[in-house]
Amino acid sequence: MLPWILLGAATAAQAQRVSTTTGATVNKQGVTELYGNKFGRPGYNDTFDYVIIGGGNAGATIAARLALDPANYSVAVIETGDFYELTDGNRTQVPGLNFIDSVFFPNGDGPTAVLYAMETEPQPGYDDRQLNYYAGHTFGGSTASNAMAYHRATVGSFDQWVNLTGDDFWSWENAYAAYKKSCKFHPPDYTKIDPSLNITWDPSAFDDEGGPLHVSYGNYQGPFGPSMDIAMEKAGLAPIGSFNSGNLMGYGTLTVTVDTDTATRSSSETSFLQAGARGSDQFKIYPNTQAKRITFDDAKKATGVEVQANFADLSMTYNVQARKEVIVSAGVWHSPQLLMVSGIGPAETLKQHGIDVVVDSPGVGQNEEDQPTVPGLFKVNVTTYTQLMAGNEAVMAAAVEEYLNHQSGQLSASGAGKALAFEKIPEEYRKGYSNSTLAALAKYPEDWPEVEWAPYEPGMPATGEVGPDDYYLSFSGVMLAALSRGNMTITSADMADPPVVNPNWLGAEGDAEQAYGIVQRMREIASYASIIQEEILPPPNVTGKEDTIKWLRDNMAYIFHGSSTCRMGPDDNPENVVDSRARVKGVTGLRVVDASSFPSLPPGHPMSTVYMFAERIAESILGGN
Repeated sequence: MLPWILLGAATAAQAQRVSTTTGATVNKQGVTELYGNKFGRPGYNDTFDYVIIGGGNAGATIAARLALDPANYSVAVIETGDFYELTDGNRTQVPGLNFIDSVFFPNGDGPTAVLYAMETEPQPGYDDRQLNYYAGHTFGGSTASNAMAYHRATVGSFDQWVNLTGDDFWSWENAYAAYKKSCKFHPPDYTKIDPSLNITWDPSAFDDEGGPLHVSYGNYQGPFGPSMDIAMEKAGLAPIGSFNSGNLMGYGTLTVTVDTDTATRSSSETSFLQAGARGSDQFKIYPNTQAKRITFDDAKKATGVEVQANFADLSMTYNVQARKEVIVSAGVWHSPQLLMVSGIGPAETLKQHGIDVVVDSPGVGQNEEDQPTVPGLFKVNVTTYTQLMAGNEAVMAAAVEEYLNHQSGQLSASGAGKALAFEKIPEEYRKGYSNSTLAALAKYPEDWPEVEWAPYEPGMPATGEVGPDDYYLSFSGVMLAALSRGNMTITSADMADPPVVNPNWLGAEGDAEQAYGIVQRMREIASYASIIQEEILPPPNVTGKEDTIKWLRDNMAYIFHGSSTCRMGPDDNPENVVDSRARVKGVTGLRVVDASSFPSLPPGHPMSTVYMFAERIAESILGGN
């Protein structure tokens, strides 16, 4: 149920009645609760203590923490999208359907109701291909459509953050506490998951008082796990008890953001946004609302944001003002875009588009870090999600029955879990690396893995030709120490015009060398897995460094993990956009709080670290900074 607010009084007798009116009810205390009171009114100027631009991974989190503080701050959340439960049917709620919005993309290369689709510039490292970079366009942001992978970064990655920012605010000890604060852990339910899988976890990695985000192992683990675990062990990887305690090296079982009670996706919207809305009487939500530009006074203090109602038959512009701060949480591409159209960015770029320069900040839109991915697909002799993807009606009907009546089965989980693994590429596959590549990789912390091995049950050939008994497993290698850096810029002063997106995948020759090493190591690991019957991708006839790198440039993938386009760091580097508490340099009353302000992209899936990041900045704000 979406959030409600208290308004007015009612009699005790009324309180006993069950309401049949949509959007209104009377609670046990006899008070009327109106759904509509949680929403800002389009076209009406209003003022709040804090204005959050973006209701996604970070935005919903920091909004809730500020609103739920005992100081009772008023908070507005501005989001260009809507509630995914209303605009995307149930496919974003049901964990096992995540492949629709993370693999299939139902509108082909176009956007969906919950996703932006931004076409990249031609990518030289990807043979000049232009690909769509997807990003969340809904409350919950990308947490509403991703594969729900939850694991934490490493101790060494936070040592790096401390070095890059000059602030031990980002030490592992401080980050670890914030990771714990944001989530409630559900141990595996062995009435629904095969107990022979023997999933291990670290109880000390979670706090009984944590939440509101749900973290679990889902209510299903596929049969591919034991064989892939054995393959990892034969390949020399060691089992790891938890991916949530500051170490990633080894193989184990991935946690995911699934609420096992209802077997539904736990997103920043279902957790933080709704907690803020239910718990505060000064929390306003603005759906379908485009932030046009941030406004400043003569002293360069951010005073609010000019917005536009985003309705097909209604266009109105108005202002949402901030007494204290404006917080930008619009993501790796749109946060720097909003800074630029508001006058903060490279001066020459702003002048080209007729934008008055508030701060000449050359690092805005630069230094983007990402994780290019080597796709792997294998035909296997165990059940995976292939038949669900292929639309097998009997298989889907059985899965729906199991899901609705028992909150279990394939639809109750993400399709990822067992045999997730992290490592540095072994020495025998590094022999072809140049001295410059080896030197660059040596600068990473000792506990920083260079590749993530990601078995994922949704898998089928690109042709879509699947027999009724065919099953495939995706088994990809994610590059976690990419040396290439991307960037973005603007084409106009209007936020409605898409940004120019250039991730620059494989732009550094060292990344092509790493990708070749990943293919070699992937094939070795796959050779140890008894369930694998046939290699589909990369094609078995693609061998040798030259031919393999050519194939990679034509076929490599990506997983939308961009960061650092509003990079955090000290004043001695003009490329740094925000300080160590995410405050935009050169102005006051303005922060950027999302992955775009990371000082560097930690290894692996960044969702958990975005939650942690928002928690830490909220703590800093409420602590007086």
